[in-house]
Amino acid sequence: MATDERLNFLIEKAAGVVGSQTRLAEILEIPKSHISQMKAGTRAANWRMRGTLRVIAGQDPTRAYMEAMADELEQSEKNDEKRAADGFRTYLAMPDADLRAMVGIQNEEKPLNANTQGFDSWRKRSLPR
Repeated sequence: MATDERLNFLIEKAAGVVGSQTRLAEILEIPKSHISQMKAGTRAANWRMRGTLRVIAGQDPTRAYMEAMADELEQSEKNDEKRAADGFRTYLAMPDADLRAMVGIQNEEKPLNANTQGFDSWRKRSLPR
């Protein structure tokens, strides 16, 4: 498995927000060694993990998970999955307000903020549906 520079960037950014890779592993409820293995390219990070890292790093949850899914689908050998990735990229080219309206999100959810929300409860946070 090759090292993924985008994943390394996400890990570093998320770790910077929460304070350390050790703290990031605690928040993600995974062993710290998994963070090191993902950075080294010996452990894969699925779209959920990548989306969660993007949210912790401060990205809008809708965009975060769509980008993570598109990244994973682009790597597929299957034509329908590649087409789905292209469709996601089309949606992601829209401004945030248009994308949020299209998927039916009315309120403006703010990304996690270490000073106001804390990170221990990020899994319990209610996300727009």
